[in-house]
Amino acid sequence: MQKIGLTGGIGSGKTTVARLFEMLGTPVLYADLEAHKIRSRPKIFKQIVKQFGSKILIGNQIDKRKLADVIFNDDKALQWLNSLIHPLVEKAFDEWCVSISLNEHTQNTPFVIMESALIFEAKFERLFDKIIVVDAPEELRISRVMERENISRGEVLQRISKQISADEKRQKADIIIENDEHNSLVAQVISIQQFLLSLQNNSTIQQLNN
Repeated sequence: MQKIGLTGGIGSGKTTVARLFEMLGTPVLYADLEAHKIRSRPKIFKQIVKQFGSKILIGNQIDKRKLADVIFNDDKALQWLNSLIHPLVEKAFDEWCVSISLNEHTQNTPFVIMESALIFEAKFERLFDKIIVVDAPEELRISRVMERENISRGEVLQRISKQISADEKRQKADIIIENDEHNSLVAQVISIQQFLLSLQNNSTIQQLNN
């Protein structure tokens, strides 16, 4: 079973791409969702509230927007949170892959995907056989995030500044998906799915020949 990383800058459309792969039958783990679950664990929740205070809470829950306001304005706060959460996301991915391989309905899955905005920033690339980067023009990304999250252009640019550049992501990628509203996302995903399946089939043939 191949492990594929799927990443891209904020607003690039990587989650949409991940859902297309799911529609084609590929299991996908969403790192942001896993991070949210991890932050909700009582022990982790207490550590985060102790570190940042009750200003990040709405009721008894950590508010994603309020937490973002803190960590994207303080590099040390962002590093602290990442050092707490990223190892646990990696562990969750490992355990998820094991569960996929042991489940009778999914054990023959040729590849799985982890969708994460921070594959390179978190040094997760060592976990994967291939990495797909979704990219889009910066202005398009900015407008998407402003509309989606109802935040200002400045806030979006601030978040972009905390990620490695799109050019660096492209250089590190094994496969690039262009989400520029000119190239069909569906066609690109289907083509990549077929390519990854062909790699798995060739690997199986080689093993049988050996």
